[in-house]
Amino acid sequence: MAARRIVCFVSEMDAKRAFRGRVAVLAIVFFVLAGPTFPGFSTFASNPEEHSRDHKPTYLLHASLNETTLEEKFEDYLGAEAQTQSNPAQAQEFIERIDWGGLRRIRRDTVNARIFSRVNDPYNEETLRRDFQALWNTQFFEDVKLRVEDSPDKPGGKIITWEVKERPVIRRIRYDGIKSISESDILDRFKEKKVGLTVESQFDPTRIKKAEVVLKELLGEHGRQFATVTPQYERIASSNAVILVFKINEGPKVKVGKILFTGNHAFSNRKLIRSMHNDRPYSVPLYLTEFNVLSKTYDHDKLIEDIEVGIHGVYADNGYFKALVKDPILENIDTEGWRLGIPLTGRTKGKAVNMTIPIDEGERYRMGTLKIASSDPDKGLSLKVDALKNVFPLKQGDIFSSAKIRKALADYGKIYGRYGFIDFVPTPETDINEEAKRIDVTMKFEEGKQYYVRRIDFTGNTTTRDKVIRRELLLDEGALFDKHAWEVSILRLNQLDYFDKLDADKAVEIKRNTKEGTVDLLLKLKEKGKQSIGLQGGVSGLMGGFIGLTYQTNNFLGLGETLTLSAQVGQYQRTIMFGFTEPYLFDRPISSGFTVFSSLYKFNEAQQAALLTGAAVSINPQYIQDYNQNSTGFTMYASYPLKRRVFTRLGLTYGLTRTDITTYNQASNLLFTQLQYQSIAGPSALNGILASTITATINHNALNNPVNATSGKSYFYSLAFTGGPIGGNVNTITNTGEYKYFHPINKRRNAIGVRFLGAFTIGYGGKEVPPYSRFYMGGENDIRGFDIRGISPVTYIPSVVDQTISFPYRGGTGSLNVPLLVNTIVFPGGDLEGVGNFEYRIPIAGPVSVTLFADAGTTGIVDKSALRLDSTGVANINSQFPLVNQQSQLQIAPGTNFHPRVSTGIEFNINLPIVQAPFRIYWAYNPVRFHQTIGAPYDSINMNNLYLQCRALGLTDPLKPNSCDPIILTPISPYLVNPGRLNYFELRSTFRFTVSRTF
Repeated sequence: MAARRIVCFVSEMDAKRAFRGRVAVLAIVFFVLAGPTFPGFSTFASNPEEHSRDHKPTYLLHASLNETTLEEKFEDYLGAEAQTQSNPAQAQEFIERIDWGGLRRIRRDTVNARIFSRVNDPYNEETLRRDFQALWNTQFFEDVKLRVEDSPDKPGGKIITWEVKERPVIRRIRYDGIKSISESDILDRFKEKKVGLTVESQFDPTRIKKAEVVLKELLGEHGRQFATVTPQYERIASSNAVILVFKINEGPKVKVGKILFTGNHAFSNRKLIRSMHNDRPYSVPLYLTEFNVLSKTYDHDKLIEDIEVGIHGVYADNGYFKALVKDPILENIDTEGWRLGIPLTGRTKGKAVNMTIPIDEGERYRMGTLKIASSDPDKGLSLKVDALKNVFPLKQGDIFSSAKIRKALADYGKIYGRYGFIDFVPTPETDINEEAKRIDVTMKFEEGKQYYVRRIDFTGNTTTRDKVIRRELLLDEGALFDKHAWEVSILRLNQLDYFDKLDADKAVEIKRNTKEGTVDLLLKLKEKGKQSIGLQGGVSGLMGGFIGLTYQTNNFLGLGETLTLSAQVGQYQRTIMFGFTEPYLFDRPISSGFTVFSSLYKFNEAQQAALLTGAAVSINPQYIQDYNQNSTGFTMYASYPLKRRVFTRLGLTYGLTRTDITTYNQASNLLFTQLQYQSIAGPSALNGILASTITATINHNALNNPVNATSGKSYFYSLAFTGGPIGGNVNTITNTGEYKYFHPINKRRNAIGVRFLGAFTIGYGGKEVPPYSRFYMGGENDIRGFDIRGISPVTYIPSVVDQTISFPYRGGTGSLNVPLLVNTIVFPGGDLEGVGNFEYRIPIAGPVSVTLFADAGTTGIVDKSALRLDSTGVANINSQFPLVNQQSQLQIAPGTNFHPRVSTGIEFNINLPIVQAPFRIYWAYNPVRFHQTIGAPYDSINMNNLYLQCRALGLTDPLKPNSCDPIILTPISPYLVNPGRLNYFELRSTFRFTVSRTF
C-alpha cells in the first residue's frame, strides 16, 4: 500500500470522490485487520456510528465557543490518524503551504507569529497540536478548524489549512435591571478588580465570567445577596459585533436584623452593638439609651470586619486578651415594613439576617513587666531605655489594652523618626503568666541605620523660587533626617497655599545611600495659579445684591509676596481695598504688609430684614436703625515667629480710620448724639470720627488649610488700644480671643470643627465705645440663623418732641404746640460677646461639601455706665418735666441683655478655584430665640406748660383749677396712653445664600 495519506480532503470532481471512497474502504479494512495493535483503536472503533463515513469530519482539530452558555468545546481527531506515521515513507513529509481562511480584522502576520510551524518545516502532528492550542489561547477566535491535505504537486508535501471565525467585538455593554448601584460604580469596581472587560474589546468568556462574579460581590455589598446575574449578547446585523447584556435581578435588599450575643458578661449587648460600625442600626442617641431609626444593609465581609475589629477590639482593649468571638449563626428571615421607614406609606416585603454571635470571654489580664531591647543582641539601643519606658502608655498592674500597645508602636516610630531612624521597626512580644493573669511585654526594636540629609531638591516649582520653599523647611542639608520636622515643613508649605495639597509621605521621593547613611529628598510640587481674576456676584445677607472684581497674586514674581486689589459694590455696601504682603522682610521671617481701604456701609434694618426673610417686614419706622457709615483708612502690620519650629507669631498692627455717620431717622440720630458717644467727635458725634489704633497680637496657627481645614488647631488673642497718646478722638480698649480646632474622623474623610470666640471692649478717659465699634451679633459670621446685626440689647432713649395738637375752637380749628417727652427704642450693641460654633464637615465630590452645624452665642452690656445720657440733656429734660425725674443712667429692656441664641442646620459649600470664594447655601433652625413685644415707657407732657397755654386761650376747665378744657385733653390723651412698642420676633428658621465661611 502506498505511503501517501489522504485526510478529510473534499473535492467537487466525481473521480476524486470515487477514489476517496475506495481509499476509505481500504483504510477501514486495514484498521479492522490491525485490531488493537494501533493506539487509540478502542476509542475510535467503539462507536462505529459516530465515525462512519457519513459522520467523519473533514478536519483533524476543532475548537468552538458557545457564546450563549460561554462553554468551550474541543474535538481532537488527530490522534486517530497518528498510526499512519508508522509508515517510514512519512519521514520525508514536509509543510508545503499554510493557508488561512476567515481572517477579517486580524492580520495574517499576527497569527503566523503565534504558531510554531513554518513552510518547509518537517511535518509533525504533535507540533500541529501545539500550534492549535497556542492559536486558541490567543482568544482571537470563537471557532478554529485544522485541515491537512496532501500536495497535488509535490510528493510528501502537506498543505495546512486553518479555518477560523473571529470572536465578535463588544460594541456596547448594558446592565439591565440595576437599581441599587450605578454604572459608574460598576466601572470603578471593574477597574479595581482588573476585570479587563471594556467596550471595543473582544468577546472573552473568561472576562465575562469574572465580571459576573464581581457584579454579584458588588450587589452583595449593597444588600442584594440574592441577586442573579445572567450575561447575554445581542448580535449587531451586518457586523461581527455584539451588545453584551448583563440581565440582573437584584432580588430583595437584605437588612441587618436582630443582633444577639451569647456568653458576654463583661460588656452589655448595647456596648458590643455600638462597636459594630458597619452593622449597628442608624439611631438617635437619647442620653442613656438610643432610638433605632433604620437598619443597615447586610454585608458578610463587613460583618466579619465588625467581629474582628469591633467586638474583638472591645475585649482586647479591656484586658480580655484571649477573648474568642466565634463564627456568627445567621438566620435569613422574611420581613415586612413601611416603605422607606415612613409610616402610612405602604408596606413592603424584604429579607433580613438575624445574627447570633457566640463569645468566649476568657480571663482578664493586666500589664506585667516591660522590657525594651534591641532585636540585634550584638548591638545596643541608641536612645535611653528609661526614657523610652516613660513613653509606654501602660504601667504595671494596668488593665492590658491592645489599643495602647498600638499607640506605643506609633509613638516609638515618631520618636525614632526624629533622630533619623527612618527604617525603625518595633515588634512587641508577649509572655503570658496564666497563674497571675499577667502579660509581660518585650519590645524588640530594629533601629536600622541613622540617616542624614545630603540634598534637598524640588520639581514642579516653575515660578516659585527655591528659597521661598527652603525657608519653610525645618530640615537643613547635613542635618539628621527628622521625620517630625519634615511633616511640620509640609504643613507650613500647605499653609502658604501656593501649591496643590502636599502629603508628607507621598510628595517626597527619598533616595537612600545605605553605605554613607545619607538620603536625598526630592519634593514634588504642583503650583497653583499665581494670578487670579475673579468676578463675583450674588446675594449676601450683609451686602444684599452685589458684584465684585478681585485681582490677586498669591505668589508675586515667585517670591511669595501677595498683591491684592479688590472692589465690591453691593446694595448695602461698597468696598475698595488694595493690599500687599511680604512674608519674609529682609530675608528674615518677618511677615509685613499694608492695606488701604475705603468703605461705605448702609444699614437699614427694615430693608435688610426683608432681604434675609424674602418678604416685607413690619417694623415701626420710629425704632429701626437707618444710617450710613463712610470710612477710609489704612493699616500696617508685621509679625515674627517666636521660634523657627513653631507656628506661634507675635504681631503688631497700626491702623488709622476716619468715619463719618449720616443718620436718616430719629432713632439713629439719638443713638449717636444723645448718649455720651457725642464725646468722640464734638457736638455732632457724626462727622470726623478719627480712630488711631495700635494692636498687639499673638497667633498660633497649625491648621492644614486656610479655608477648608480638616485638622489642626489655632488660637488668636489681640489687645487693641485706640486713642489716648496715639491720637484720634476715640478712646477704647478691646480684647479679642479665638480658638479653633479640627479633628479628622471616619478614616480622615470627614472632619469635626469647633470654634470659640469672645471679645470685650470698653472706653476710657471719659469717652465711650461708639455704636459702630460695639458688638452686634447674627449672620453668617457667628450665629447663622439670625439676621445680620440683629442680636443686641435694647434700651430707650428719652427725647423732647414738640407735638402740635389740633382741636375745635370758636367754630373753627385751634392748635397748641405741646412739648412731649417720648422714649425711643434703640439697639446700642454690646460690649461683651461670646459665641461657640460646631461643624461636621463631609466632602461630597471635588470642591463640594456638606456641613452640619450648631451655633450658640450671646452679647450684652457689662459696663452700663456707657448707657448714660449727656448731663446737659438730662438737666433740660428735668427742667421741662419735673415730675418725670429723668435719670442719666438708661435702663435695658428686660430679657434683652445677654439673651442666648441657638441656631442649628445644614449647609452646602462649594469652593470654586477660579472665583477664589466659598459659596454656600444653608438652612438654619433656631430653637432658642427672642420672640416678644418690647414696650417703651409712657410718654410724658408738661402739664403746667399746657395749662399756661390753655389759660392764654381761655380754655381752662372751670370745675378743675389749673386744668385745661376737655376739648384739648381729648386729642392729647392718645400720646400719653400709647407708648412705643416693638415686635422683636426673631424667625424660627431661615434659608440663605452667602459667600463666606463661618470659621
